[in-house]
Amino acid sequence: MITAFACLFLTGLQDKGFQYRIHETDKIQPAEFAQRRKMLLSQLPAGNVTVLITNPLRQRSNDTDFRFRPNSYFWYLTGCEEESSALILAPDGITVNGRTAKEILFVMDKSPGSETWTGVRMGPTVAKETLGVEVVLSNTKFSEVLTSIRATSAGLVERIEGLDSSLKRVIDTYDTWSKPLKRDTTARTALDAMRSIKSPAEIALTWKSINATVAAHHEALKSCEPGMREYEISSLVEYIFARNGCESVAYGSIVGSGVNSCVLHYVDARKMIEKGDFICMDVGGEYHGYASDVTRSYPATGKFSPEQKAIYELVEKAQEAGVKASKVGASFGAADAIARKMIGEGLVQLGITKTPEQSREYFMHGTSHYVGLDVHDPGRYGNLEAGQIITVEPGIYIKEGSNCDKKWWNIGVRIEDTVLITNEGPVNMSGKGLPRSVAEIEKIMALKGLGNQPAGKLIAQLFPMDHSKFENHR
Repeated sequence: MITAFACLFLTGLQDKGFQYRIHETDKIQPAEFAQRRKMLLSQLPAGNVTVLITNPLRQRSNDTDFRFRPNSYFWYLTGCEEESSALILAPDGITVNGRTAKEILFVMDKSPGSETWTGVRMGPTVAKETLGVEVVLSNTKFSEVLTSIRATSAGLVERIEGLDSSLKRVIDTYDTWSKPLKRDTTARTALDAMRSIKSPAEIALTWKSINATVAAHHEALKSCEPGMREYEISSLVEYIFARNGCESVAYGSIVGSGVNSCVLHYVDARKMIEKGDFICMDVGGEYHGYASDVTRSYPATGKFSPEQKAIYELVEKAQEAGVKASKVGASFGAADAIARKMIGEGLVQLGITKTPEQSREYFMHGTSHYVGLDVHDPGRYGNLEAGQIITVEPGIYIKEGSNCDKKWWNIGVRIEDTVLITNEGPVNMSGKGLPRSVAEIEKIMALKGLGNQPAGKLIAQLFPMDHSKFENHR
């Protein structure tokens, strides 16, 4: 069945120029965004004016830009995916053109000339019909509206996130307008709490992100072998994300082999994977804005050495205990407490440390964070509640030169899954479909994957050409 909202998109909307269409119908519906704005407005004090400004296109180099992605707070409240937009919320209402409204969205005007190059914009008319915000204006009216609010503001203002010089005029207007006013953090605090509890629609999008990520990990495990470059694995993973509908990675893909397995946020991915290397692979896709975050660690040869197995199984047991501890009513730090205790005791038993407290040298990060529109999403950080999504990701990283037997050096292990908190217990969203045990990993790594076709050979097959005649060309 196609909903009325889906039909609207499939039919398209006309507003002076190219026809505006959205091609996917599984995005969050306007009614949910409207409910979020209503809930936030109900929590704002009298006199508050909350301004959310999303980012513009950001320059990569010269005349090329990065792909646009909205600011998460702004996106959460509007569903608007166009750059250089803003939202003003005011519980007392704002009078514009003789009409009083509590919410005003500002978007770019339509520009048929530029749309030929960069794609169709909604424009204010279509944005109002599509997004359902009370009042939608051109972003050129932002300064005028702020000036009109200034006369009646009670002196409470909050700006959430911001823009760069691409809309310097808008920022300058805001900064001048808000400078004498008292800053109020009610909106951000309320939004962080709201974003920490995921709606059924948000959970559904997270499942799609998770499924793409699980598929990518499977393909990487099957494909990895000594002689490959780390970037061959990361590019394979990102292809699987895209093949399964993800618009982007949720964060820079981490594929660290050997010495790089002990670098927590390693993203260069240029090293040759060598026999004997252990690999820490932390990758996640982003589907319609919603992130996944999953890490697996494995030997390049597909077979664990005794030392790799000992460290891996210690992390695996700690992670399993951390997932089980992530129950409704437990503290946010419950998973970290049990995982850290087990790793501390385990490193002593292995002779790597003399006391459990010394484990901080090898397990230096927290065990959990919230996941949502941002891979490190905001949250309450109190007791766990149903509808929250967190990670459980203990790790051990023994760098070369560490104060222990060198047989342990360059083993970096992290096992991470994305976990949904429910009243029936924690649901390991990525764990059930993705191997975690030594035996399961060795079994899947015995298979062949998409990445086992050498890149050079594939190019030669697709484009047979004798390049030798060009080698001495001057």
